Amino acid sequence: MAKGSVRKKGKKWYYRFYVEDASGNLVQKECAGTESKSETEKLLRQAMEDYESKKFIAKADNITLGQLLDTWAEEELKTGTLSNGTVGTYLQAINRIK
Repeated sequence: MAKGSVRKKGKKWYYRFYVEDASGNLVQKECAGTESKSETEKLLRQAMEDYESKKFIAKADNITLGQLLDTWAEEELKTGTLSNGTVGTYLQAINRIK
């Protein structure tokens, strides 16, 4: 299980936890939370659960840029909180790159 913590910076709380990079080293990932410590702790627990359930390491020599962009669009854009216009703009940019 990943280790994590919360801290206050100004009026806002931030949460951070350790993730494993491609070389196997643990690196710290910090994200902005809310103005409430308890809500930020909930966000931390959710982020750590998401990381544990989706953790994978991709090898760059097995994937093309087009496949990487398609995977990113499928994982991050379709289920995200972005507006339809923003998602459409990103998809158009992906198609131009490919």
